[in-house]
Amino acid sequence: MKARRMVVALTCVLAMSAAAAAQDRGKAKAEGRVLDEAGQPLADVIVAAVMEGFDKPFQQAKTNRRGEWSIDNLAAGKWKIYFGGVTGLEEKGVDIAVAESGTVKVEDVTLGKPFDHMAFVNGELQRAADMMKTMQPAEARKVYEGLLEKYPQIEGEFRGQLHGAVAQTYAAENQPALAAEHLKKAVELDPKNTDIKIAYGELLLQAGQREEAERVLLAADMSQAKDPFPYMNIVITRINEEKVDEALELLARLMKQFPDEQSLYYYRGRAHLAAKKLPEAKADLEKFVAAASPDARELPDAKKILEQLKDAK
Repeated sequence: MKARRMVVALTCVLAMSAAAAAQDRGKAKAEGRVLDEAGQPLADVIVAAVMEGFDKPFQQAKTNRRGEWSIDNLAAGKWKIYFGGVTGLEEKGVDIAVAESGTVKVEDVTLGKPFDHMAFVNGELQRAADMMKTMQPAEARKVYEGLLEKYPQIEGEFRGQLHGAVAQTYAAENQPALAAEHLKKAVELDPKNTDIKIAYGELLLQAGQREEAERVLLAADMSQAKDPFPYMNIVITRINEEKVDEALELLARLMKQFPDEQSLYYYRGRAHLAAKKLPEAKADLEKFVAAASPDARELPDAKKILEQLKDAK
């Protein structure tokens, strides 16, 4: 009903009159009843008839105390009968086909309280999140997929996030290829979401698609990254391929964004070592060793290299 907000469309008498003047009067009639959820008649419900191809009501009426309504002078064709205008109750539309003459008996229309789709979606998201916490990824996936199926019309950004959630369930089951498939959809639907792009790049790496992973990661807005670690594989690869300048350029960007991440000094030290810049390598590795936690996984290697470089000048 976004195109025709019921209360506005049905109470605008001047607009209705103008629309009626543009339509031919016919000899047919439509009638029916409107009930509440308990099956009781609803009085004073606005009923409007809109012919296919027109944007305004041709004629409107109100239900009586028995919930009955009727609209006369309908021309042959396809019509939409709208019901609404009652505070606290939903709006509905019914399609009917009208002949040249006669009466169309419309089935009883029931108006209830509007379904709170937002509350339903939020509840389902919370239910799926709880399932993920209790290690039930397959069950959580069914919830996310159910939302995708139930709301095909929702905006791309939210659908992208749902595909990202489906990807998380596959990742929890150690199925990176399937996770990456859904993250690809998520990136297409929500291209500005850096978190999804980076997660997609990481999963591509896990799935062995290194070149595509690097393309995705380097195309993402690195300034929005939460930590530098998704990019460390690229740094390591560049060092191993002896593309030291590229490794150092990427490290410079990461160190500017994450100045407190001490492990970056270790990797810059390794890059300088690969470039045979021994004093620079030694300075970076010493800085890393001095600040690293005792359980840092790079610490043993850094100490070993420093031992080898102790006489370097």
